Amino acid sequence: MKKDRSVLVLTTSFPTSFSSAAGLFVFEKCRYLAKNNIRVKVIAPGHAGEKRKEIINGISVKRFGYFFPAKLQRLAYGAGIPANLKTSFLAKIQLPIFLLAFFISTLNEVRHYKIIHCHWSLAGLVGVIAAKLFNKKIVLMMHGAEVFVLGDNPVLKFLLRNVDFLISNSTYTEEKTLKVHPVKNHAVISPGVDIERYCPQFKSSNLRERLNIAEFEVFVLAIGNFIQRKGFENLIQALNIIVNQKGINTIKLGIGGRGPLRSKYENMVKTYSLTNYITFLGFINAKEMPSYYTQADIFVLPSIIDEKGDTEGLGVVLLEANACKTPLIGSRVGGITDIIQDGVNGLTVAQKDPVDLAEKIITLAADENLRIEMGENGRKFVEANFNWDTIAQKIINVYNRL
Repeated sequence: MKKDRSVLVLTTSFPTSFSSAAGLFVFEKCRYLAKNNIRVKVIAPGHAGEKRKEIINGISVKRFGYFFPAKLQRLAYGAGIPANLKTSFLAKIQLPIFLLAFFISTLNEVRHYKIIHCHWSLAGLVGVIAAKLFNKKIVLMMHGAEVFVLGDNPVLKFLLRNVDFLISNSTYTEEKTLKVHPVKNHAVISPGVDIERYCPQFKSSNLRERLNIAEFEVFVLAIGNFIQRKGFENLIQALNIIVNQKGINTIKLGIGGRGPLRSKYENMVKTYSLTNYITFLGFINAKEMPSYYTQADIFVLPSIIDEKGDTEGLGVVLLEANACKTPLIGSRVGGITDIIQDGVNGLTVAQKDPVDLAEKIITLAADENLRIEMGENGRKFVEANFNWDTIAQKIINVYNRL
């Protein structure tokens, strides 16, 4: 009899037509599992205008609604569930309905799958209860934010006591998680990168021209949600040092993303008179990301540990940029240190230190040969350690153990 190789994936974020970057690594994981003959079904929150059921690249996807009309759903997507709960009254009242709808959708599917694989703690809560009811094995993947912020929260402890295997996206996330509860079976398995998609693009792109960046100018790129832990405030302050204190006018910064702090950042740019040096790129479609990474001379992720203790669980954008042979600058926080080998594929900086950040940007901007060398090293590093074929096999090995 042929062995049933199947997994039910529960996630609170999954790509949609309006935001193809949301939970993209969850989609990529599922796509590579399907390529390896794993039968995969995903249950994720719905969004207005999205199909409730569809098959994408061999993955069966079921999206549940949790409020009516759907256009008033506010909890999932956008800036993320934690940020949405802070800023939206509707999101707060939708949380219990969301959990109930998620649970009902899971109960209707769980008996048909061997393993439940949950991403983030809300999905984990649903998954653990369903696993107990139907005697299923459960894998929980921690991406960082929950454990960094919740710490010894009893809900998180309950989840960790009841999972069969814990996967963490970085050594930092694993260390923090195991302090909450020492899960017996665990491993660090980071999200991967599609190295065929994320690779240097032809320089014929007119992207730099559209952004008004001359060939002799150095294009610094940053991408992320406009929230505190991304540290964009410090990056803008670093540009102020570079331009207004150091008098360097050949460095241009583009910041891609969206979120609640955008108006604050825009006001900072005006206050520092940096409108000719900093451009807000808005939401960048996933299809365009490889071109942005390639056209950039330097990619920066200036993340911090915010006032609630949240920080960067890993930093997949760093891997994507490195795969496109772009050198990196990142803070020495969270999972970033799993990616940036200081002096090899990029440079690391102290968090919340605009002076250090400015100096590292100036160093790379002034040395094209160093940028090329670090970019080449970065590509090799990603190919060896973070390509999805390798990552998917590690996950399958976990399933086989269970």
